[in-house]
Amino acid sequence: MQATADFWASRVERNRPGQYDIKDVVAADEWAENVDNNAFTNAAAIANLRNATTAAKVLGLSPDPDWQLVEQNIPILKFPDGVTKEFATYKGEGIKQADVNLLGYPLNVITDQAQVKKDLEYYETRIPNEGTPAMTEGIFALLYARLGNGEKAYHFFKDGYEPNLNPPFRVIAETKGGTNPYFATGAGGLVQSLLMGFGGLDITPQGVIQIKSTLPSKWHSITITGVGPDKKTYTVK
Repeated sequence: MQATADFWASRVERNRPGQYDIKDVVAADEWAENVDNNAFTNAAAIANLRNATTAAKVLGLSPDPDWQLVEQNIPILKFPDGVTKEFATYKGEGIKQADVNLLGYPLNVITDQAQVKKDLEYYETRIPNEGTPAMTEGIFALLYARLGNGEKAYHFFKDGYEPNLNPPFRVIAETKGGTNPYFATGAGGLVQSLLMGFGGLDITPQGVIQIKSTLPSKWHSITITGVGPDKKTYTVK
């Protein structure tokens, strides 16, 4: 715990008063290399430092005050219209995969639903029709299901795997029309869209809970069984 927190506290660079910048990284969007203040990287650092402080308190230890100082001053950049910016020099070019949208899930650094929606509507227009890894649409589907838009969630869920299936066993490739199965990362993203998106499951410090979600009109219900140590069942109708 301390080693991870100390890494992030030391990795950032204090570039101007009150702000710590994280520089020269590869984004979750792998087309963005050697960039500064990448949204996902910065948010991951924030989440790690927050969790380290929380864990220290749970263990009865004194958290390093630098963890909180750095965490509170790592920037998440915005465009003038309020859309979260993927990295410092990002100007709206195409993206290989979700990056900013991961701040809504799984990092939970952006929790305001209006902001999650604004970022989704922007970045869903920045992915190419061909060559997108399957896990991108899985994240879009998950977030739209949580936002209450079952139809858009269904669109991205289907688009995340149908163009990627290969005969004769319909195994999933990394990209639309790709031939390099089996792409477990994309399949995992789609499973998450079912469990955490349409199913509304959420892993919290209090255990697994179910939050509000919306199914597409084509679906009558989802039942998820065997969840957690108590093997609970969750249903959405």
